[in-house]
Amino acid sequence: MIQKHQRLLWTLESLVTGRAIREVRDRDIPLAQQLLQYYAVQAHTQEEALAGWEPMGVIGLILPPMFSFLQMMWSICPALAVGCTVVVLVPLASPTPLLLAQLAGELGPFPGILNMISGPASLGPVLASQPGVQKVVFCGAVEEGRALRRTMAGMGPELGLVLGAESLLLLTEMADVDSAVEGVVDAAWSDRSPGGLRLLIQESVWDEMMRRLQARMGRLRGGRGLDGAVDMGARGAAAHALAQRYVCEAQSQGAQVFQAGDVPSDSPFFPPTLVSDLPPASPCTQAEVPWPLVVASPFRTAKEALAMANGTPRGRSASVWSERLGQALDLGYRLQMGTVWINSHGLRDPAVPTGGCKESGSSWHGGLDGLYEYLRPSGTPARLPYLSENLNYDTFGLAVPSTLPAGSETGPGPAPPYGLFVGGRFQAPGARSSRLVQDSHGNLHGYVAEGGAKDIRGAVEAAHQAVPGWVGQSPGTRAALLWALAATLERRESTLVSRLERQGVELKAAKAEVEQSVRRLRAWGARSQTQGHSLQVAELRGPVLRLREPLGVLAIVCPDEWPLLAFVSLLAPALAYGNTVVLVPSGTCPFPALDVCQDMATLLPVGLVNVVTGDRDHLTRCLALHQDVQALWYFGSAQGSQFVEWASAGNLKPVWVNRGYPRAWDQEAEGAGPELELRAARTKSLWLPMGD
Repeated sequence: MIQKHQRLLWTLESLVTGRAIREVRDRDIPLAQQLLQYYAVQAHTQEEALAGWEPMGVIGLILPPMFSFLQMMWSICPALAVGCTVVVLVPLASPTPLLLAQLAGELGPFPGILNMISGPASLGPVLASQPGVQKVVFCGAVEEGRALRRTMAGMGPELGLVLGAESLLLLTEMADVDSAVEGVVDAAWSDRSPGGLRLLIQESVWDEMMRRLQARMGRLRGGRGLDGAVDMGARGAAAHALAQRYVCEAQSQGAQVFQAGDVPSDSPFFPPTLVSDLPPASPCTQAEVPWPLVVASPFRTAKEALAMANGTPRGRSASVWSERLGQALDLGYRLQMGTVWINSHGLRDPAVPTGGCKESGSSWHGGLDGLYEYLRPSGTPARLPYLSENLNYDTFGLAVPSTLPAGSETGPGPAPPYGLFVGGRFQAPGARSSRLVQDSHGNLHGYVAEGGAKDIRGAVEAAHQAVPGWVGQSPGTRAALLWALAATLERRESTLVSRLERQGVELKAAKAEVEQSVRRLRAWGARSQTQGHSLQVAELRGPVLRLREPLGVLAIVCPDEWPLLAFVSLLAPALAYGNTVVLVPSGTCPFPALDVCQDMATLLPVGLVNVVTGDRDHLTRCLALHQDVQALWYFGSAQGSQFVEWASAGNLKPVWVNRGYPRAWDQEAEGAGPELELRAARTKSLWLPMGD
């Protein structure tokens, strides 16, 4: 149907968005057809890979004012392929989605699989609150996504975010400058680019690159989108105002601005713009660059370039330009981006996953990753609202219940009393206080340290210091450490069984929990050696590495039930995929986790695992609001889940919450299934060069 009506589609798209018709005609519409064909095939051929998964149900898609037809298709195609139905909230005066819905309605006896609603993005929370909606995908600006994250806390549907449109281009002194100039044009000054470009140029080629860029800018042609000879169209008044505001702010902060051609101030067209000499500490350095601007900055060494590139809160896409392939691959591997191209920019293929990290969101399109976005493990109950109207975000977890002073203690408390396991050793909490832990009969089981905000800060800092060393370890080394930890659990079996018995667990069940924990560690040790990396061949564009990278510093709040098995089931995949961990153990029985920490002190690198005990709500608050925690898993109350979703909007960290529902940790599907693998790492696509 799209092929039959393609002329109407590309004409409408160009008229509404103002983009050059040749980009829509030659790139967007053919790629949209490829997406439909690819996912039609995948729906039939991937039954084995998708075994154990089921479609989520109703998916809500919220599109930004300046969206493209292709951007919509990246989200719609995989959702429909796995059996979901879609409701799309499109901006007013957007006829292209309505035409697509009309064409879908003519296909056959499946009315309602694709639905379009015209309205402002402010209707997003209304869409999310509708019964049956299981996931909402929002595409748009970072601040709008942040606001939606807070608004949707506790509503029930999962939230996928695709935020921002800025990309990055890193140019080394070994690059082919002529090719790099054309790469900049493709990345920022063609109508295939949705956003602006941050350009990093090595100092030795700075002058030459700037001269050639300015000369190339003078040959760019702007005009009405329906003119087949133009390079750049007009994106509308909102895009024009956004670009003009950024230019004015950059000039006020001392930047140099070069614009090609004389464009009248009342013209709807914005000229290609090159911004340079922006002070490193200026606000515009951290702000997102809008289309059609390029912000250029020099760097001296590769280390400095990586620091500048990874220092921004966004991580959507980047390209590296260097004739030394080894250098380019090393830089591309170390860039914190969802997609990296080598000596090219903006390549897309339906089979290759595309997404971002950090504040660019954690939702993925393309490949199998695009399918998993709309699937859930088989048997998972439908997501229902768990919104607590009485929850006060300002006071949740703020007050810590009364604690007992540290010091000499009587009774069957541990000897010596356990402190906090931070930085590879046990240490006293900052508040110098402890909390009582009772057994199943209400008798004293022991005392543990009462951790607080200061202790969480120390644990997160220790985890960050351990990141470079742990990420650099080979999968075989990680596997060996997990197997060694499994062996120490086996040796501690009698102690751990005794701990569990005191919490009311029967002897047989306690032994089974310890044995299953040992098996889990060994299984994740074996799985860590595969890591999920793969090599794909994109049609006519060369090979693509699909990498599975660690999230970074991962905070985990364990459930009260299954105090040992849940602790191991959450910790093992996190370590297997290269994360460092700050963990809050079971509140009712933290001792099995602390017993295991005694062995971790000698087995694991310093700071790799940090265990903080104390009030669950208070520690959750500290972790959720911490801007250097890069992901958070929470298994506790419904109110705690709602607070975590709300507080995670600060740095838009990916979160996984249980919404107050218990999880069957003894079942393989829930305690060691593929969902844990997907949650413990993020995907990165690294496009490799091929040909001239």
